[in-house]
Amino acid sequence: MMREWINKYKHLFLPIALLGVLLFFFSYICFLNLSLTPSFYCTDMYSDVLYAVRAWESKSIFPEGWVFGNQFYVIATPVLSALIYGITGHPALSMAIASILMTLGIACSLLWMLKPVFLRFEERLVVLLSLVVLTAYCGNAVYALNGWQLFFTMCSYYACYLITAFLCFGCFLRRQEALTKPRMVMLAVALLLSFGAGMQSLRQTAIMLPPMLALEAFTQIKSLVKQRRLQWQPLAITAALSVANVMGLLVIRILNIPQHEIFSSATLLGREEIPASVNTTLQHVTTLLTSYENFGVLLITVVLIAVLAHFQSKWQNEEQTLPHWGALVALFGFSVLGIAVLDIFTKMSVRSIYYFMLLPLLALLPAYVYRRWRFGKPIVLALLAVFAITSFQNNVLPSVKQAENAQENVSYEISEMLVEKGYTTIYSGWNQCEDVAIASGGKLTAGFWDRSKEDVFKPVKYLCDPSVYEVESDKCVYYLRRDNLELALRVARVRGVTMTLVAEYPEWGIFLYEASENLMVTSNE
Repeated sequence: MMREWINKYKHLFLPIALLGVLLFFFSYICFLNLSLTPSFYCTDMYSDVLYAVRAWESKSIFPEGWVFGNQFYVIATPVLSALIYGITGHPALSMAIASILMTLGIACSLLWMLKPVFLRFEERLVVLLSLVVLTAYCGNAVYALNGWQLFFTMCSYYACYLITAFLCFGCFLRRQEALTKPRMVMLAVALLLSFGAGMQSLRQTAIMLPPMLALEAFTQIKSLVKQRRLQWQPLAITAALSVANVMGLLVIRILNIPQHEIFSSATLLGREEIPASVNTTLQHVTTLLTSYENFGVLLITVVLIAVLAHFQSKWQNEEQTLPHWGALVALFGFSVLGIAVLDIFTKMSVRSIYYFMLLPLLALLPAYVYRRWRFGKPIVLALLAVFAITSFQNNVLPSVKQAENAQENVSYEISEMLVEKGYTTIYSGWNQCEDVAIASGGKLTAGFWDRSKEDVFKPVKYLCDPSVYEVESDKCVYYLRRDNLELALRVARVRGVTMTLVAEYPEWGIFLYEASENLMVTSNE
């Protein structure tokens, strides 16, 4: 009886095991998000949290007075957080829930995209698990922007771009049948997201449109060469996804929303500058991928195994074809290549996290080996186990331990003291006092001066509503560190402003002062 039951359901054992590991990692993603640990947040994240509050209060994704940075928020995590804030009333908790939902969105959209390529569910789970583990392995779960913050935690910066790309690429792979139900519904969702991503940032355009257009052009030219008729439905679907994105770009320009971009121009570099630019590009890619010295060896091992799996199936003449495999790899490959072209040949500021499409591209390789090589299953599962254990021990567990001790953070003590004294606003240099504002649960609003030590009290006028710098002097307090304390007090004396010590935490190097005048207003003038 038992043997019959095992034989009947043995095909489910491996998918269930893979799902179990995924749920294990997902539980830690949820824990880190819901811990609301103040020290996990930087000023950029706090700005996203503050934006969500303003968006809900104004009932608009473009709150009046808000000045955006490099991207607008249309389909990003902060927009979802704004909706959730209307229910919870807690800024950081709303962002945590939004990040968790975006994680589920990534998982569902990835599995849907992969279905035409990997017909077996367990193979699609291998890709998803590879992406999760690879992301955790390549960067710290909390502190490294190249890590989980890309997609899964603390505002999930690029989750919306990944979801949009997955759905649009999935429609592209299904473009022969995309106008049949229920695929029509998914195409409509992809069109809406493509339009929203176009409004939000050029990043989505750079990683998504050139790959689809290039592959569609290649397909149509190939048909003409072979004297076949043009395939109008695939062409129309690709064009629709592209036009939706471009329309988003045009609409946001027409709306003329306040924005402060810190990108340098995309003008071409001189010929003599290109060799140095190539070196910089390689550094960006390796920074994204090499948290550990041994990662390069493991990466080379995976690639070599994938190559061996390919040739082994050729040598054995085994029919294990993967439909649309080449197209899917090309879509992700061209996405990475598009960023590399901008990085190498233009003056546009490119950071390592802009190569985030490299992570799902690499996550495809284990599933390819799993499918194509007769020894692929044990090898892939063994490598995934090594990656999973290593990433958990080195990148996830330390962050979890810190989150467990979150209430011991001095930020809570400071925020409670300031709220009790009647303060509403706290000012500091960039990446300094945001943890106090997070710890207050929205009772304190933070404003920041320039990153440069010399520009103390010079307000940063983007990623905020500048009215935050116009608070009455008795309602605001200045958060000073030991390294800028002397300069700040000297600047205040020169301006004839009296500074009064409110509290000090010498063991943390933190000093809180009140001023007779709002120094941020003085600087603003």
